[in-house]
Amino acid sequence: MKIIHIITTINRGGAENHLIELVKGQLNQGHQVQVAYLKGDGYWTSHYEELGAMVTPLGLKHYGEIRPILRLRKLIQTFKPDIVHAHLASAELYTRLALFGISSQKLPWVISKHNDHIFYECLGHQMMGRWVSRRANRIIAISNAVKNYHCEYLRYVPDKVAVIYYGIEPKPYENIHSQTVQLMRQSWGVDNNTFIIGTVSRLISAKALDILLKGFAIYLQSASVPTKLLIVGSGPLELELKKLAEQLKIAEQVVWAGFRKDIPAVMNTLELFVLTSEREGLGQVLLEAMAAGKPIVATNVSAIPEVVEDKVTGLLVPPRHPDKLAQAFKFFEQSEARERFGFAGRLRVKSVFTLPRMIEQTLAVYGECLKDRGLK
Repeated sequence: MKIIHIITTINRGGAENHLIELVKGQLNQGHQVQVAYLKGDGYWTSHYEELGAMVTPLGLKHYGEIRPILRLRKLIQTFKPDIVHAHLASAELYTRLALFGISSQKLPWVISKHNDHIFYECLGHQMMGRWVSRRANRIIAISNAVKNYHCEYLRYVPDKVAVIYYGIEPKPYENIHSQTVQLMRQSWGVDNNTFIIGTVSRLISAKALDILLKGFAIYLQSASVPTKLLIVGSGPLELELKKLAEQLKIAEQVVWAGFRKDIPAVMNTLELFVLTSEREGLGQVLLEAMAAGKPIVATNVSAIPEVVEDKVTGLLVPPRHPDKLAQAFKFFEQSEARERFGFAGRLRVKSVFTLPRMIEQTLAVYGECLKDRGLK
């Protein structure tokens, strides 16, 4: 089978990292895969090429350009795929325009919805989202929360939407040498007796990191062990959040680690992982933390309850409730609780969020499209 994936960027991110694993699995099964991206620095290009995928930048400089549409249409005509698969709203729109005049029977199109959010931040977003999705043969939602949101918002026909969870390979998170962890903690000025609460996140408003800082400040008032908060990631709110940490008088207890590539090692340095998002399509970082055997504290929103079993693999708290966060942090001071919840999380990743399942279910959706076309 010849498959072309179109995505907004191939920089690091949840959907982008997911696509790497999906493409790898498809290549391993003997399929030909082409990846086209609209914009960005092409971070994953060399990795894709090492796997055996072809990569094409579409050269989008600003939205409204016609050239990327023409480039994508020419690429489709040259590559002659059996399936076109788009990821993220911008890529959906440009793919829809590139497919204009090509029927769904002639060339099946699959859309993956990676979040429960409006199509774009502008007037007419709902109408545009519906127009784009009407051309799709099948839609993949990465969680039930995402499916339910778009069935209401974009009026998707439920039978047209398949829920396919992200998958993850747990081994890289299990094979981190203790010396690597030790050196990393030392680089952050953290000794072995310090309780590290950590998150990996873009520093944007949807992640509600202001609530994390406030919850951590409340927790420190009753903490019975030396504790640090590790924040891994970068984003536009970095200076604002650092200023808030100073105002809360917790700046010395917060480690700003910035953007990092070595997430398996980072996860292994933590005692507890926290995610305070106000919405999440799925939350791949949750899978990464669970694969490392870490207990979770997270907000009870969107798809997070589909990933984190409350009182089994972690504790779920209401969004924007720093006092509830503080209570959960206090609970996980107990090493026995951390071990029990972390062990359950690792088992859950290995049983529910597996790569073979994700790859096979995605190929099954393609098969349905081809069957409708009369080719299978």
